Amino acid sequence: MKQRLFLLACLVCYTVQSVSAWNRTAHEAIAYIAEQHLTPSAKAAIEKYLDGRSIVYYAAWMDQQHEHIPFKHTVAVDENNDPLPASKRPELDGMNAIMRSLNRLENRDMHPKDSIALDIKFIVHLIGDIHCPAHIVYPKTTRFFPVKLYGRVQKYHPIWDAMLDNNHGWTYREYQEQLDRFTDEQMAEMAAGTPVSWARENAQQCRIIYEWAQKDDELDRPFVNKAYPLAEDLMLRASYRLAKLLNNIFSEE
Repeated sequence: MKQRLFLLACLVCYTVQSVSAWNRTAHEAIAYIAEQHLTPSAKAAIEKYLDGRSIVYYAAWMDQQHEHIPFKHTVAVDENNDPLPASKRPELDGMNAIMRSLNRLENRDMHPKDSIALDIKFIVHLIGDIHCPAHIVYPKTTRFFPVKLYGRVQKYHPIWDAMLDNNHGWTYREYQEQLDRFTDEQMAEMAAGTPVSWARENAQQCRIIYEWAQKDDELDRPFVNKAYPLAEDLMLRASYRLAKLLNNIFSEE
């Protein structure tokens, strides 16, 4: 009963649409890599709110619960790749959800434990989402046009959601083992900034994906070879940035 009440509260607070970003493996890889870089005190504090479970356990939770918590998983930007300011953001914009959850986490003593647990789950998921190339919403740009990948007709947007599986197809632990090899200085550089500056950087970097494919294009291995490194890089940046946010909020609690 308590869980239903909090889910209802989320609907009232956010009332947003759901469009899933990264698939389950990518979300779990982002959470798992982030978890490897949490301080012991941050990890313990977070798991206290999650009743002993890892953030990896809830990495894809928002997609699994989308019928009950219909968040929008995208960030709108302007012609200059800048995320829309708060005064111009659609109420349903994913950046609004991120900033509200961060505010509650930073003032968690004012909120019940179950509410904080929900906000942790939202942040773990949404920081990943804003690093998915197809979840940057550009003016006058269609994300769901039809293409063929390896001869199969599908929409362009979902190809990016599953891009990591289009190449290696590793488990989330294997992604960490193979890719999480940066120095502390390199990780700090990758994690620098804020959710707004990250969305701006991602928007600048990802605009090119709409030059790589147009409606009814037939895509195959050369496209994947070009697209995969971008997805991999953004997945890693999401991981280190998520760890930074959680450490800043929960370390030494």
